[in-house]
Amino acid sequence: MARADADTPMMQQYHRLKAEAGDALLFYRMGDFFELFFEDARIAAACLDIALTKRGDEVPMCGVPVHAAESYLARLIRAGHRVAIAEQTESPAEARRLRGSKALVERAIVRLVTPGTLTEETLLESGATNWLAAIGCAGEEWAIAACDISTGRFELIACARTEIAAELARLGPAEVIGAQPLDGITGRWGHDGFDSLHGERLLKRRFGLADLDGLGGPGRAELAAAGGLLDYLAATQREATAFLALPRRIQRSAHMAIDAATRASLEICRTQDGAVAGSLLGEVDRCVTAAGRRLLGQDLAAPLTDRAAIEQRLDLVAWFTEEPIRRERVRGTLRSLPDLGRALGRLVAGRGSPRDLAALRDGLGGAADLAASLAGQALRPALLDALLPDLGGHDALVDELGRALVASPPLDAAKGGFIAEGHDPELDRLRSASSDGRRAIAELEGRYREATGVAALKIRHNAVLGYHVEVPAKHADKLLAPDSGFTHRQTMAGAVRFNSPALHEEASRVLEAGGHALSLEQAHLARLTDAAVARAGPIATTADALARIDVAAGLAERAIEGGWVRPALDETPCLEIEGGRHPVVERALGQAGERFVANDCCLGTADRLWLITGPNMGGKSTFLRQVALIALLAQAGSFVPAARARVGLVDRLFSRVGASDNLARGRSTFMVEMVETAAILAQATPRSLVILDEIGRGTSTYDGLAIAWAVVEAMHDEAKSRTLFATHYHELTRLAGRLPCLSLHNVRAREWKGDLVLLHEVAEGAADRSYGIAVARLAGLPPTVVARAKSVLAKLEAGRDATGGIAAGLDDLPLFAAAAEAPPATDPLADALAAIDPDALTPREALDALYRLKRLSDEQAG
Repeated sequence: MARADADTPMMQQYHRLKAEAGDALLFYRMGDFFELFFEDARIAAACLDIALTKRGDEVPMCGVPVHAAESYLARLIRAGHRVAIAEQTESPAEARRLRGSKALVERAIVRLVTPGTLTEETLLESGATNWLAAIGCAGEEWAIAACDISTGRFELIACARTEIAAELARLGPAEVIGAQPLDGITGRWGHDGFDSLHGERLLKRRFGLADLDGLGGPGRAELAAAGGLLDYLAATQREATAFLALPRRIQRSAHMAIDAATRASLEICRTQDGAVAGSLLGEVDRCVTAAGRRLLGQDLAAPLTDRAAIEQRLDLVAWFTEEPIRRERVRGTLRSLPDLGRALGRLVAGRGSPRDLAALRDGLGGAADLAASLAGQALRPALLDALLPDLGGHDALVDELGRALVASPPLDAAKGGFIAEGHDPELDRLRSASSDGRRAIAELEGRYREATGVAALKIRHNAVLGYHVEVPAKHADKLLAPDSGFTHRQTMAGAVRFNSPALHEEASRVLEAGGHALSLEQAHLARLTDAAVARAGPIATTADALARIDVAAGLAERAIEGGWVRPALDETPCLEIEGGRHPVVERALGQAGERFVANDCCLGTADRLWLITGPNMGGKSTFLRQVALIALLAQAGSFVPAARARVGLVDRLFSRVGASDNLARGRSTFMVEMVETAAILAQATPRSLVILDEIGRGTSTYDGLAIAWAVVEAMHDEAKSRTLFATHYHELTRLAGRLPCLSLHNVRAREWKGDLVLLHEVAEGAADRSYGIAVARLAGLPPTVVARAKSVLAKLEAGRDATGGIAAGLDDLPLFAAAAEAPPATDPLADALAAIDPDALTPREALDALYRLKRLSDEQAG
């Protein structure tokens, strides 16, 4: 950078703001562009694929137009960057008036745009909640405070340190913050405000509360998390106010616990590639509003454990299934309504537009009409009766917005035109004066054409010259004459521009009237926004009620479409499914013209552990997953893909189906499998549902079988959970004679004329063999390799028959609970040898180690 350029007032101002922005990219407003400099420019140019230029001799720079800034912001945020917005806080004219002709325009950072603090429609995914999560602790207590400022949702969740990862997996936050780093959790650490007393003060001040008893008495860790969250919002939003409803305390026991590995395995709200399409949510979703999709995602992410609450949801879904005409009428009304929650969020944050006010007008009016329609229906379920009062109560605001706004207001308020004619007589007068002035200018244009004889003469307007006369260059001489009455303003390549006293007079009248009219419209906008924000709480409640109705009607639509049934709920640890199907796989097969094979499952007190054998590609993993998804759907309040289902409430759902290397954390597939299995054994209870697939396959056959054997025993004797355990270790079937609550099942397959036929049916009993070579042939393994595999298998099986096989002697093992074996004897010589790192030894140390080993050897020999 040139030294002179570095010392300019503008660059000094830039450096001050950049220091304030920290690691965020600084969008520095210069006229109609946001400019970026130095390393920020290099990063942004590469991310946005825009030109990188230079200022002065050395300063890299790039810029984006202000009018298109949101699209560029979206790309930067998706790429993981934060952006500080430095706006001009005064106009150039104000700067000159206050500090002289060469005064620098004042700028300030008005907002820090981060992934968890977005409100703009173009920056958000309409059907997904955009959580910001703050992790706080106080002593041994831990908690999460989470909010979505685009809709005002605010939650406090007290949890153990070991449960934080699972809760974050439920929320799927766009951004995580905290005071100190936590192993295994990606976030932004080192933030201030995570103090319980500070959090208590901020909550009281924010919501005007004398005490926090009305919130249920949050604990110290919850208060600390809330303090950090509110401080972060204040730092990022600056003068704006983030929309937050009263925080709701979420009890961990109120919803089914599902860890991150299980969510990934079952692909509940996203596939493992991160897409909604192909996930359970993508397959179940028949909502017609964005708010409904967001709520459905939250329901599936946190199925309930309260039977009464689940039954209320199911009653509402059932009510919508009974009358197709009623259901379609309600869905049609909902489909026409705007996204109330997010429109309100933008208005509260000071980023709203006239169109957002119109969204409240139309949405609240539509909600009242829907309430009137539903109130006339007979035999309404209890949940609907509870929701109906929340849909109304906004008549005064709807009436005011209806009288004040035009039918379709513009998105940009800067040019006016959104206040309806007749609402304000003074505004109508100013508009009339401006319109009369424009007509006078049009008449003046005609007179000038006649007076000059230049038919191509036009009166135009731009931001620099205002109103002016423009003629082609070849006719300019007529207007340049001293007695023409025109004053030369600007010469262009093909045209010349002029002014005149009459035009100046009319233009002044137009601009003055237009300016006053625009100011008056802005005052109306501020007043209407204040009126809407004053009712933020009740409006948010209405938005939530509409979303709940949309979810229920959408689930009813999905149930009718797929022939799903209402599940029966039970407090006992049972799980009975007749004709169960996997919703995602069934849809995929249907699109391919194939039929999904439904299967039954019956887990109870005396038959709670199923050991399932059978060939690869036979459908074991699909069966395991569909059982888990049916339980999840039932407790989320949905009908389920089955002919009949009775679900004993599940407190924790675990799935270890498939694993992959976690190279970033230095873990192999087998290590990932063992970590996940250890978590299951540590946390599963008799009320849990566990699905395990191919435990132990990532290591040697003997080690794998030993681990699988021990895990089966532990699930049976210790956890006592409802468990589906799929395996290729046929030796495990021997456990059926020793574990009373274990039963054998298999996915059926047959070989027909040398070909393997996979029946995808789950039947009682163990599989007769694994059909691995037949599957390999199906997969296209070369015939020579298949033939060789058959010969090797024949030899192995002959050896197994002669020696008793890999499981010889296992029948004599005690059960898992009684296997209190003595620790293995130690070998001092082997231990000493294993402790030596040859590459780290000096010659002297190596000689000493050799003597030490010789001495240990002599002692053992003696």
